[in-house]
Amino acid sequence: MIVSLRRQAGFTLIEISVVVIILATMSAMSLFAINQAFDRRYQSQADNLLVWLNQLSEQAALEGVAYGIVANSDDPQQQSDRLQPVAYFRQHWFVTTYPEAFALDNQAKAEWTVYRSVEYDDIEDPLADEDGALIPLIAMLPDGYMEPAGELRLSFASSPLAYTYSWDDESGSMIMRKSAP
Repeated sequence: MIVSLRRQAGFTLIEISVVVIILATMSAMSLFAINQAFDRRYQSQADNLLVWLNQLSEQAALEGVAYGIVANSDDPQQQSDRLQPVAYFRQHWFVTTYPEAFALDNQAKAEWTVYRSVEYDDIEDPLADEDGALIPLIAMLPDGYMEPAGELRLSFASSPLAYTYSWDDESGSMIMRKSAP
């Protein structure tokens, strides 16, 4: 008598299910890791901006010169892509080469909220009539203050996280807070 052994060609349902579960778990873990990488990128840019703002304040104190920040863009119709430092010298604001301009990520959006005060509302700026005069949004003063008082909000198009920067009078430096939109 001849016994024929038939061998099954293919996979069982259990084997396929195990492979699918393993692939789904690996995909979910990699997606989680990618999201964390993007969040770390945004946190890193926010930390770098805080260091840059404090460096600007320290530079003002070291040199005894007021430093300001202007939003700079290569195309005036578009949102600014750099924060350019300027220094006040002989009644004019001049673009500085140190510290270098802070380049914003292409997903980043920087918005200034300046708090008005009575003493600054009525002051007329003599440079406002000049063509091409640089007028900074804020100024870091050599005596450890920022004028006018305000906040910078850094947000990213693809992330719900936002970072708010404000001046802390006690420490004499900029501080950063992470906030939800």
